[in-house]
Amino acid sequence: MTEKLRADSGSFKDPAGRVYRVVRDTGDERIVRGLNQSAAAIMERLLVESFFKELVDGSQVVATRLLHPELPNARHVMKEGWSAAVEHEAVDFVTWPYEWPFSMLKDAALLQLRLLETGARNGWLLKDATPFNVQWMGARPVFIDVPSFVPWEDGEYWRGYRQFCATFLTPLLLTAHLGIPFQPLLRSRLEGIPPEEASRYFYGLRRFKRGVLSHVWFPAKAERAVLRPARPRRRQPKTMLFALLDSLRRLISGLSYGPTRSHWSQYPESHSYDATNFERKKDFVLRHTETQRPGLTWDLGANTGAFARIAAEHSGMVVAMDADQDAVELLYREARQGGPQNVIPLVMDIANLSPGQGWAGCERPAFDARRRPDMVLCLALVHHVRVAANIPLPLFTGWLRSLDATVIIEFVGRNDEMFQKLIENKREDYADYTSENFEAEIRRRFSVRDRLELKGGLRELFLLEPV
Repeated sequence: MTEKLRADSGSFKDPAGRVYRVVRDTGDERIVRGLNQSAAAIMERLLVESFFKELVDGSQVVATRLLHPELPNARHVMKEGWSAAVEHEAVDFVTWPYEWPFSMLKDAALLQLRLLETGARNGWLLKDATPFNVQWMGARPVFIDVPSFVPWEDGEYWRGYRQFCATFLTPLLLTAHLGIPFQPLLRSRLEGIPPEEASRYFYGLRRFKRGVLSHVWFPAKAERAVLRPARPRRRQPKTMLFALLDSLRRLISGLSYGPTRSHWSQYPESHSYDATNFERKKDFVLRHTETQRPGLTWDLGANTGAFARIAAEHSGMVVAMDADQDAVELLYREARQGGPQNVIPLVMDIANLSPGQGWAGCERPAFDARRRPDMVLCLALVHHVRVAANIPLPLFTGWLRSLDATVIIEFVGRNDEMFQKLIENKREDYADYTSENFEAEIRRRFSVRDRLELKGGLRELFLLEPV
């Protein structure tokens, strides 16, 4: 068995350490972090703290262990110049905060505050406060940047407050108070929304909405005065920090976002299938996921997750994505309240997937460059890709083939009422969109292992294997 060491493209900003991925020829991957001498000494202290063990046992912080320097993974990392190495539990699929629905960002913010308060009560602080330090084990947030815990010097300010507001609080305020989706804003600004920019959204009486004056408007005024002579910071008593954390916790806990009854958020009631055909479609997906038992399934255009939940029964993890944030919000709420725990819901448009971003376009890898799926569901999606997004069938099927995964795909025929609705106000008639052309395109890249006609031939399901 051979192993390859690869530095994580997003881990380079902290001079105290760096994350590496140790990839085996079996496909197995381990997450190992190199630490300098100072960070290693702090890590040794942290790992024996009872509060930290409780956080790990409660699945709030990713499991972490020091590696003996003679172990192969430790030797690999220490050859890179580090003094010590730790191993972290790996997550199934990495996601970014600009892909999360409202309640996912809210839950991640509350986790950050809980960890900070717990640490502070035991003499530790978190030096960072970014949602990029949180990942998901299905519907459960888990903190992954363990070296962010540092000993708290008495009276030390929480230096992460501004970052917390820019990346957690302000995006939540914009959506909760103004109905502005935060995802495009965070996608375009990885460091978050600074106070001065945020204050422009909260003009006039909007500034008096809950939490805005304290955490947006006044900080913005302070930042506009940066040219004034600097004053030394006063010490921050513990009582002041705990009061701030309690205030933020209560504020964020009280923020809410009520999904509108969009067409796609009502998919379970508004789909165009009768009961018999819908059951046949579900059975097709269930039967083939049960046979394949994929480790990772992508559900593209998942709506509120009717088929993601079916796939989850026989998948290690399901990433369910949809462009409709209301539908994804409902899916996450259901998962959090007892639904499948191996489903990660994401807000994303199939025609505009998250690109590679940050330094050299690699700091935050593109959606389809993180981990390849074993199975992909494309149910009632192709007509949207071709008509609504104007993406030719050869481009879409070619991208699907590049994933090298089993595909369950549904073709919606031209005479189906949903296709007719899409072309109502279109000048082009999309003459290339025919079942014959579609089948020719998929057969160029896949072998058809199974198929099922639905709705009297208006639709058809295909099970495809790459060739």
